Amino acid sequence: MNKTKIDWCDSTWNPVTGCLHGCEYCYARGIAKRFSTEDKCHSFYDGQPMGKIHVLDNPAIVIETGKISPYPFGFEPTLNRYRLNDYATKKGRNIFVCSMADLFGDWVPDSWIREVFDACWKAPQHNYLFLTKNPERYAESGVPGDKNFWFGTSVCHKKDVEKCKYLPLGANKFISIEPILEDLEIIDSPAINYVDWFIIGAETGRRKNKVVPDRKWIEDIVNECRKNGKPVFMKSSLALIWGKPLIQEFPKQLAHA
Repeated sequence: MNKTKIDWCDSTWNPVTGCLHGCEYCYARGIAKRFSTEDKCHSFYDGQPMGKIHVLDNPAIVIETGKISPYPFGFEPTLNRYRLNDYATKKGRNIFVCSMADLFGDWVPDSWIREVFDACWKAPQHNYLFLTKNPERYAESGVPGDKNFWFGTSVCHKKDVEKCKYLPLGANKFISIEPILEDLEIIDSPAINYVDWFIIGAETGRRKNKVVPDRKWIEDIVNECRKNGKPVFMKSSLALIWGKPLIQEFPKQLAHA
């Protein structure tokens, strides 16, 4: 909960876990599968039939060992209601919300999103960063424009760039270009005007058809951001492609939570 290998945030927080996108390069699915004990858990379940989405009001317990299971339903969407207050009294930090889910996926009930927002409002000392492949849902959900809320979308292919237009007006906006899977041809793209912060990363893991990005794809993004005064954060996965030092800039609002 408090530690993370994601270098653009201080912490991750997963009141919702699981996703139905089915991306072949997804790291989160592998983690959930590794630590899942779906067939071994007594879950203190809320009485709903087993199905595509689940709710846990208390941690699930592995019967054989008595240990808490972090992903009792594997990668099926789950509201972990007992985690909502994890950061209520902790010192302010930059928190990536639902790193193991897509909170704005079509399958997520509106009520789950409201519960997460309510928990954020109860702990205003933090900056909250939300990331989705479905930014159209931001408008449908009526996301707040609080200064400590950041709304982002994932961009992997050239066709994804147009999704930036769905990022909410009047709110802090960012894009996560991770993994970058092709030349985004972002030169003169309106996305530069929509977005306040650009995060770039390469595909990790050992997937058979893993994409290693060209340095020029990254250079073009950096050059456009430089021309338009936009901060860029390169993830450590780019070290072998870009070299050192990596560019790791934060918007001034996120320099220190």
